[in-house]
Parts: sequence; structure tokens; C-alpha cells
Amino acid sequence: SYANDRVVTIGSYAFSDCRSLASVDLPNVTSIGDSAFYRVVGLTEVYLPEVLTIGKSSLSYCSSLAKIDLPKVQSIPTFALSADYKLVTLILRSSSLVTLEHTNAFTSTPIKSGTGYIYVPRALVDSYKAATNWSTFAAQFRAIEDYPEITGG
Repeated sequence: SYANDRVVTIGSYAFSDCRSLASVDLPNVTSIGDSAFYRVVGLTEVYLPEVLTIGKSSLSYCSSLAKIDLPKVQSIPTFALSADYKLVTLILRSSSLVTLEHTNAFTSTPIKSGTGYIYVPRALVDSYKAATNWSTFAAQFRAIEDYPEITGG
């Protein structure tokens, strides 16, 4: 477990290969570098309330990661969440559409295979379903408001 409320940026490869890291509590981080949590196989959930940007492969190969909540993220880059074999829940709470740079962001995940879901504000569900790159995952979108037991409201 790693907790720190003074950290605002996580550099590239900062926690890469920290296989025993099970949780992170970084409430003030706004930026995560490339491969920052690459192959952190012990992580099961990630909640980064202030993160605006994440780097390429930043949370990839986190083989135990089942839930990611990124309320303020603006863009999801190439391979960001790939090979997260248990990723069934991605929550994007932003009131504006998050950019998906490439569909490979979800390679080898339940979201890609159709058994994981992306929770977004109800007002944006149709926009996501039609948006560039997101349209590939149109069937995986759910309204946050309809699943309070998963999204917390």
C-alpha cells in the first residue's frame, strides 16, 4: 500500500514492476507518466480523483486490476489499460467526453471482449457510443446513475 496526499505527479515507470503493491491512495495526483503502474500485478482497484492525464501504458499489465475510477481524466492514451485481464469496471465521471486515443487502450481486457463495462454520466452515453474510437465499445457503456452499487452513485 502506498499513500501520500502531497504527491501531485507520478513520473514514468515510478511504480513499474512493484508486484506486491496492492493499493494506492494518492488523492492529489493530477498526472501519471508513461508506464507508471506497468505490471503492478497486486493492484485490484484504482481511484485517482484528481488525475487529468495518464501516460501510455500507465496502467497496463495490472493483471489483478478489476476497477478503475478516473473522475477527471481528459484522455486515455495508447495501451493505457491493456492486458488488465480482470478489468470489468471503468468509471469516467467527467461531464465532458473523454478522448480515447486508440482502441488498443483496452487490448486483452474484459471491456474489449464484451464482459466489462464503461460507466459514464447518463447525459453522455449516446455521445460515447458514437465517438471516435469509443464507438468500438458502444455495447459496453452504462449510465453511472443506473449502477450505484458499482459506481457509488
